[in-house]
Amino acid sequence: MDGAAARPVVGLFGAFDTGDLGEVALRRVLEAELTRRRPDIDLVALAPYGAERPIPGDEGRPARPLEPVESGESLALDALIISGDVLGDDEHWAARYPTAIEEMAGRGVAALALAGTRGGRDAAPSVTWFAVGAAGGEVDMAGLAGKDVWARDAVTQERLGGTAVQSGDPLLIACRVLSGDALRRRADLLRMCGALPAGRRIVIEVATGLAATPSSEHLVAAVAAELRGDPKLAVVIATLNPTGQPPLESVFRVPGLVAERVHRLPAWVGLDDIAAAMSGSIAVVATTPAGAHLAASLDVPVTAIGTDIGDRFDPAIPVIPMVAPDALQALIAGAPPVAIDNAVETLDGAFAELAQRLPRTASSAPNLIAADHVASALATLQQRLVDERTALQAELSRLQADLDHLRASPEHRLARPIREGYQRWQRRRT
Repeated sequence: MDGAAARPVVGLFGAFDTGDLGEVALRRVLEAELTRRRPDIDLVALAPYGAERPIPGDEGRPARPLEPVESGESLALDALIISGDVLGDDEHWAARYPTAIEEMAGRGVAALALAGTRGGRDAAPSVTWFAVGAAGGEVDMAGLAGKDVWARDAVTQERLGGTAVQSGDPLLIACRVLSGDALRRRADLLRMCGALPAGRRIVIEVATGLAATPSSEHLVAAVAAELRGDPKLAVVIATLNPTGQPPLESVFRVPGLVAERVHRLPAWVGLDDIAAAMSGSIAVVATTPAGAHLAASLDVPVTAIGTDIGDRFDPAIPVIPMVAPDALQALIAGAPPVAIDNAVETLDGAFAELAQRLPRTASSAPNLIAADHVASALATLQQRLVDERTALQAELSRLQADLDHLRASPEHRLARPIREGYQRWQRRRT
């Protein structure tokens, strides 16, 4: 038998096609850690739609889509790992795309996420839930009783009960899959596009529903006060769901002239762009566990705004009910990075055990891995390049307009003969 054909095929199922960059980071970390520990396996990413609905966040590597259950097609896997915020019924899943509940049910998404089954049968000989969390709201998790489940956070572990253990959030080691050179290049591009200031900055990571909460008003007031008190400070607004609604312009509005120092990352940004903005900042204020854990992995001081998901943050990350001016000032003044050594040690142990549990040999049945969807991947990357070029052209046009305005100003006309005379005098001296 061919050596490549004998390699075990392990599926990795998650919400990798929703546009949430937190799930993109999760996939990247899982693939890197498992490949490093088990180079003898083939990993296949799976998602409800995957390559059928490519998104900018999939980095040109769309996941393999789930076929409708009625097709009877097997996943053809030796093992399956289910990961991320996947513990939800078809209604929860449908709201994330959005799509019809019947569409999710037809693809068997909830049955796979909550019971590890397809068409009433086990989806793979071995099914493991690793670093899983709730997709939102209340959901029946009885199907996970007695299963091999690792919870992403303490609140999920408590809801699961039984034999569930806590793995921690893999985003706390996301720095391992983020190249320093790549982050510097992305930061340079964002600066050329006018989206990232060159001086001191703090990053505010906002969730889609933040505008409708009292925390938003307190956060805007605190940021405005800090900008008025420090003329050299800038603020960058980022979200891990850049293609979601509403746009950032309507989520975070700072009144007054200081609004000129509030920058918003464009909708075409990817995971590396968000990380680049965070890594060079003096502090991060996060509203989601994914945003807080990504900042902590980059060794950036971070504070989280407490919401109804406050228990899903790592215990090392300070969580406050709302941001007051004194709290933000203390963070900017030089708060130390959070200590996540214990969480990293727990994650390494969990990954090591997960890698040991994966099969060493392939099943006798042929593994039918879907062909790469090259066309959809290229289309996504091409659109990303178009978006970046458009942003650069817009920034160059703005700079040219500013330059033309300066040249036409009375101050420029008065200063020009003085400047030219000084230049002639300098040339005579040399």
